[in-house]
Amino acid sequence: MDDVSPRTLQVRLLILVFVAFIPAMGIYWYAGKQLRSLQLEARERELVYRAEGAAAEYRSMIHQSRAFLASLAEFPQIRNVHVPACTEYLGRITQHAPHFTTISVIGMDGYLACGSLTPEADLYLGDRAYFLRATSRKTFSVGEFALGRITGKPVLGVAHPILEGDEVKSVLAASLDLDLLGQRPGDRSLPPGYTFTVLDSNRRVLVRLPRHGGFTQADTVGATANEEFPSPPEGSRAALVPGIDLDGMERLFAVAPLLGPVGGGEGYVAFGRAHMSLLADAHEVAGHQFRFLALGGVFLLLLAWVLGTFWLAWRPLPQEEEPPMDLPLV
Repeated sequence: MDDVSPRTLQVRLLILVFVAFIPAMGIYWYAGKQLRSLQLEARERELVYRAEGAAAEYRSMIHQSRAFLASLAEFPQIRNVHVPACTEYLGRITQHAPHFTTISVIGMDGYLACGSLTPEADLYLGDRAYFLRATSRKTFSVGEFALGRITGKPVLGVAHPILEGDEVKSVLAASLDLDLLGQRPGDRSLPPGYTFTVLDSNRRVLVRLPRHGGFTQADTVGATANEEFPSPPEGSRAALVPGIDLDGMERLFAVAPLLGPVGGGEGYVAFGRAHMSLLADAHEVAGHQFRFLALGGVFLLLLAWVLGTFWLAWRPLPQEEEPPMDLPLV
C-alpha cells in the first residue's frame, strides 16, 4: 500500500461506489418501467370504475323510483288529484328527492293535472313514452331519454299507473335528472381532465360535462355524436375504447351501457381522458422515485468523498525525533 498515493485511493473509492451503484440504477429502471405500467393500468381502471359506477347509479335510480312512485301513489292527495293540495304536496316532496327534476300527475287525457312544477299554460304529456307504456302495460314503466318540457334538462321519464279496480285513472310520473350520473358519491363536480357524456341508443348527446371550453351543454345536447366517438359497448360490462371526443381531441374512453328494468340497452355513458394525461400521471409517480434515487446516489458519492478525504487520504504529520541526550560520565 505504500506505493499507492492517498489521492489514488480516494479516486478508487469513488469509482467503486459509482460502479456499485450501477446495478441499483438498472434495478430502478426495470422497477420504474413496471411502476409506470401499473400506474397506467390503475388510471384506466379508474375510468372503468367511474363508467360502471354511473351505470350502477342509473339502475339504482330506476329501482328506487319504482318503489318511490308506488308508495306515493297511495296518498289520497295524489290518487284523487286534489288541486292545489296535490301541487303543494308534490312540490315539498321534490325538495327531498334530488334525483327528480319534476313529479307530476297526468290525467287520462294526456294533460298535466298537477305537479311539483306547473306551467301557466296547459301542458300535454300524452305523447311521452313513459305515459303510453304505463297506460298500456298497467305497471311501472320507463320512458326514453328526452329534454324536460318544463325544466329543459336532460331527463329520463318513469311512470306508475294509478289504478281504480282494473282501470287506469291517472299516471304518476317523475323525471330523473341524468346530470347526476356523472357524479360519484361525495363528488360535487367532474375531476379536472375528465369528460362525461350520456348518449341514447341512437348516439344522440343528452348530457355533456364539463360545461366550458370548446364544448358547451347548449351546443352539444340533442346533437348526434361524431363517427369517431365510441359506440355503445357490446354486452353489459364497461369497456375501454380510444376515440375522438366531441371537441375533436383524442381520448381514451370507458363506455358502459345503461340497462333498463328488462335488461335492454337504453343508452350509454362515456368517461373520457386524454391518453397523454394518463401517461403524465404514471410518469409523475415514477419521477418521484427517480428523484429519490438520484438524491441517494449523490449522498453516497458525497459520503465516499468525505471518507476518502478524512480517512484514507489523511495521514498524520511525521513527528520530529529528539536528539539523543549526552549522558554524564561517571
